[in-house]
Amino acid sequence: MLDQVWAAPVWRPLRRLWNKLIGNRFLRALRANPPDVVIATHFFPAELLASERRAGRLSSRLVVVVTDLFPHRLWLTPGADLVVVGSEITAGWCRARGVPAERLAVLGVPVAEAFGRPVDRDALRRQLGLDPARRTVLVVSGGMGVGPMELIVRKLCEPGSAWGERLQLLVVCGQNERLRQRLQDVALSAAMPMQVFGFVDTMPQLMQASDVMVSKAGGLAVAEAAAVGLPLVLCGVIPGQEQFNAEVMVREGAAVLAERPEHAVVQVVTLLNRPARLELMRTCAQRLGRPRAAEDIVEWIGG
Repeated sequence: MLDQVWAAPVWRPLRRLWNKLIGNRFLRALRANPPDVVIATHFFPAELLASERRAGRLSSRLVVVVTDLFPHRLWLTPGADLVVVGSEITAGWCRARGVPAERLAVLGVPVAEAFGRPVDRDALRRQLGLDPARRTVLVVSGGMGVGPMELIVRKLCEPGSAWGERLQLLVVCGQNERLRQRLQDVALSAAMPMQVFGFVDTMPQLMQASDVMVSKAGGLAVAEAAAVGLPLVLCGVIPGQEQFNAEVMVREGAAVLAERPEHAVVQVVTLLNRPARLELMRTCAQRLGRPRAAEDIVEWIGG
């Protein structure tokens, strides 16, 4: 609802007031030590600082880095000197929403440097204790471990499945400790090898070692997958920007969309049975990926 053009005149004044209330200490610190450039990778500081600039209380350049493929109107606060986006499709949406072309740069969504490092996949898989004769499926659901991932994992590893002899699972539960414990119990009787993790800082390695990833369609998740050329099965997509993130990835050939958990399982098995299709998706993901986005953004600003 907040993305509708008719709603913006209603919610923008309310959000500006709310932003000022909760960001007041930050603003005081910024006024005391004004930087030359502010890079906002979230819409809250983007809105907050744009208001300060309009009021004449801040003269720093403001760069907004949109970390979704879809530019929700919350991101497009008036007054940014530069809006950095992750794809030409995103830039087109921004222009249609009133962002001048000269204030747009298609430089990518910034990801950790490790996502861009070349790796020896065979050595990495040995390091992770993976069976080289099996296909590896990575199942994630954001840092909070929400969505239908438990149903997907249980369906994938249920005894008697036709694919139990061919797959192995890497499951990342994020900060959802109860989910991790439940799935750790599932792993004890799973029909295939299954490693269960909580919150990790090794996502680049887990993605690089995998053949396909099952995930929601968060902006960073799809950007990281594209950076390593990892095909996606998207499920549990949240309406709004995640829905459009998913549409972009599907349209570009880097992902398939599953409406329900059981469909996600079918999609995974189907893709792993079609290596040519999987390789094509990997190529499409690599074409979208911008592993040097962070460096490119800094160079652009510094130039």
